[in-house]
Amino acid sequence: MPRATGLATCTTRSDTETVETFASLRFMGDRLEPGRVSEILSAVPTTAYRKGEVYKRAAGREALGRTGLWLLSSRGRVASSDLGDHLRYLLRVLFPDGSDEPVEGLRELLRDESAEADVGCFWYGEPGARPPTIPRDVSAALARLPARIETDFHKSSE
Repeated sequence: MPRATGLATCTTRSDTETVETFASLRFMGDRLEPGRVSEILSAVPTTAYRKGEVYKRAAGREALGRTGLWLLSSRGRVASSDLGDHLRYLLRVLFPDGSDEPVEGLRELLRDESAEADVGCFWYGEPGARPPTIPRDVSAALARLPARIETDFHKSSE
């Protein structure tokens, strides 16, 4: 289980105009062994499977993995409307106690298993709300992996 320690300073603001937000750390690749990611990070993923393995999707349906996947989501694990808090949670998993050791192991895994990493950021806000920004220190920390940052920001139409 990852330890909860601080690493990054975040400037995303928390406000009542946020309806929902979360972030996900994802590793994927045809040769990915998800258990190896769990071992390196000492973390239990939200979902993980190998290419060709049957896994349970949302609503309990079964599906066949088109590629290997290891995913950790902050959804339901971080009780905050601030995207920065969700990103800091993922950084604490990647850099426990500020250590680069897990990231070094992950870089090797990405190379050896021809895998990729990304961080998905989801935010849904009230009309007129200002979407969050990804703090530079978070971007810099994720670039050390490297992990692409993908954003999915939307506002209610009312």
